[in-house]
Amino acid sequence: MSPSSPRRAQTSPVAALTALVVVCAALSGYATVLDRSHPVADRALAPATLDNVESFLVDDAGVVELRRLSTARSACPDGYACRIVVAAGDERRVVGADAPTDADGDSTRVSVRTAPGHVRFGTLRVEVWR
Repeated sequence: MSPSSPRRAQTSPVAALTALVVVCAALSGYATVLDRSHPVADRALAPATLDNVESFLVDDAGVVELRRLSTARSACPDGYACRIVVAAGDERRVVGADAPTDADGDSTRVSVRTAPGHVRFGTLRVEVWR
């Protein structure tokens, strides 16, 4: 059967790939425009900031080092104020000013080295505001 036979509905591979590229580009453009149309202020900053601060504070074993807490505010987003609280047992360390009531906050459970050779479960909390 020849490629131009009327009994078979075929298209050339180049035309099919071109159509596929056009459709993918259109979907990608639509998704980009849709994402940028949402205001940035409505997005939650605290979960991303919590991940950054936790990555900054933990050592190679995944344990929060309290000695790094004094410089942990450098992991906060530019243009925002933040407060970082690490609590383990009866020990509580805070860096940053008191957060306003409308601050975006998030927390997670972490392992905290309270002394050489002593690791306790604790909580890492981050509050972010403008």
